[in-house]
Formats: sequence, structure tokens, C-alpha cells
Amino acid sequence: MKKGVFYFITALLCVCLFFSCENEESIIGENLLIHNQHDIFVLNDSLINIVAFSAIEDSLSAQNSTNLLGSYFDPISGQTNASFCFQITLPNNEMSFNAINISNIELRLPLTGFFGDSTANFNIKLSSLNQSINTVDDIDYLTTQNFESTPIEGAEFVINIAETLDSNILQLPIPINFGLNEILNLPTQSLANNEAFTEAFYGFKLEVEPIINNGSIIYINTSSDDAFLKIEYTNSSNEEVLTTNFPINSGVRLNYVDHDYNEALLSDSTFLFIQSMGGVFSELDFSFLKNYQDSGYIVNQATLELSVFEENANFKIPQQISLYEYFGNNLIPINGLSGGFLSEENNNYEFDITRHIQKILTENHNPICRLFTHERASNADRLMLSNTAQNPIKLTLILIEG
Repeated sequence: MKKGVFYFITALLCVCLFFSCENEESIIGENLLIHNQHDIFVLNDSLINIVAFSAIEDSLSAQNSTNLLGSYFDPISGQTNASFCFQITLPNNEMSFNAINISNIELRLPLTGFFGDSTANFNIKLSSLNQSINTVDDIDYLTTQNFESTPIEGAEFVINIAETLDSNILQLPIPINFGLNEILNLPTQSLANNEAFTEAFYGFKLEVEPIINNGSIIYINTSSDDAFLKIEYTNSSNEEVLTTNFPINSGVRLNYVDHDYNEALLSDSTFLFIQSMGGVFSELDFSFLKNYQDSGYIVNQATLELSVFEENANFKIPQQISLYEYFGNNLIPINGLSGGFLSEENNNYEFDITRHIQKILTENHNPICRLFTHERASNADRLMLSNTAQNPIKLTLILIEG
């Protein structure tokens, strides 16, 4: 009996505590909204003025774990051609091949994806580099830097993108008259280690003949252990055919991208354009917020909304885009930023930039941001975003007035 009374009293206390907390919350809400101690309001769209424009990116690091190969035509960016240079490295130090002939030599390059028309055909050309691409004094190569090379006779290939993607590997057989003197029978000191080897054989360049209609760019995973140059050969001891794989992932790999922009279209104010591969960014200037820096406003919520323009001209719409603060020629990650993913239902992207807007309002923080495609050094994404009068860049700003 006593135990039952105890349980009853405990349950009664819990119920009273629940209603007490609920009443307290309703009192807080009344103080905020009913008694107007603090007004919560949405800043009128007519008071929001985001200055936005698109511009060509002047530099992007050429070194990346994914290399880009292909060509396509874009009505905004014009002709875009992507090629890359890469080293091969020794499987071990102090190598000695003593080769007398080569029976097979081939490049094997695993793929991770593509951009554009999967039915396109590539006319690929393989060349040997005429200059070293080893990095010196931490100099960072850029995607605008091209390197001289000499075409390898007979190393021209026609491939179908769809068939190559099905096999998930780009396999290029090289004429067997290449590689004996250029690689296997280099002087002993050049085969001692990779530092010496990559100064004796500089590497390869892989490029595609420009494609005027449609086209495609494939993504090659040169950081994979499955990326290598395979050589089958016979040595001076007349042993059975020997095989050596020269890794690619431990050497330097550099993307090169050539754009032919229609700059008149880039200045069109009805849309913003962003493109990967050291292409185009869009700048957003929130300087209008300086008008409210002395207001004492607290930012309850700030949501930036960007809508896809005209179905992105029928190009594939990226799943994610990136936003950074831009200051002093540097891109700075935005604290508290979230979002940037495509809403397929609304065909738009949203960013939560609440903390950043608060810093601009109360700390006189830098108001300049830049918009890019996501992981722009390792894909060929491009995107058009609406900035028309009917569907502009939208900032929904919910403020609390103290």
C-alpha cells in the first residue's frame, strides 16, 4: 500500500513539473512576441541588395589526385580542352633491366566518372615530355601552364567514351619501338632512384583532339595503385618474358585546361555562371548590411537561396556547390556554413549563413563571398544560376530587434 502511494505522488509531481515548464515557455513567448520586448521580423526583400557578378578564375593548382581528359563546347565558356602531364616512377631503387626487346607496353588508367556526352569519341594523342615537371622550391604549378612534348609515333587512339566507362579503365597500347632506350636501358645512375629517373625520363602528356559539337571530359584516378605503365620485355639472359609496372601515383601529375570564353555572355546580369577546372567563379557582395551595423539586430536565421537558370542549358546539374569568404586574395572557409546541396524538388541550392551574416552586422566583418562548383579541381562541372528580376538570388533574413 505504501509503495502504491509513493508511485502515485511521484507521478503527480512529474505531471506538475511538465505543466510548469510548458507554462514558463509560453510566458517567454508572450514576452517576446505579445509584449514586444523583442520583435522578430523578416527583412523586406526591397531592402536587400546583393551585388553579384561572374568572373574568370585566374589560377588553380594543377596538381590533383584526379586528372581530366577530354574536350567539349559550351555556349558560355566556349571550347574547353583538358589534358594532363604525368610522371612514371620506378617500382624499386637500383633497378637494372638489361632489356633487349619489348613485347608489350601499355598505359592503364582507372576512371572515376565523366562529364558531358557519353556517346562521344575521343581522338587521343600520347606524347613524351621535353622538360622536367619536378617541383622546385615549393612552386605550385597552375592549370594554365602547358608543357612542351614530342608525339610518340603511332601512339594515337580512337576510343568510345561509353565503352571505356563500361570497362572502368582507359587502356592504351603503345608501339613497342618506344620504351627500350627511353626507359628500360637508361644509364645505371638514372635507374638508381626516382629523383634521378624522373630527370632522365620526364614523363608523358595525354591530350584529346578538340571536339566542337557536344563532347565529354573523363575523370582519371591517377592516385590509384591500378594506374601504371606496364612493360613486358626480354633481357640479355634470354629469360622468359618479364613484366615491370611503373607506378603513376607516386609521381607528379598536372592538369592543363584551355578555355575559350565568350566574355560578353559572362557579363549577362540575368544569371551567374560557375565552372570547374580553373574556370569561372561568382562573387557575392553583402555590403548592404553595413546599413544595419548600428541597429543592434541579432540574426535569427539567414538563408541564401540560388535557383538553377534555364535547366543549366541541358548540362548535368551539379549535386553540390561551395561558398567561401574571399579576403586578401584568399578563400576562407565560412564558420557555421551548411547546405549547398541541390534540391531536386525545387531545383535550387540553399546555404545557412546565419553566423556569417551576424559577424558582418556586429563585427564589421568582410562582406565578400565567392561561389564555386564543389571540388572544382577534380571535375568539369558547370552551372548557371538565376539572377533575373523574377527569380533573383534570394537572402531570407530573419532578425531580432532588441
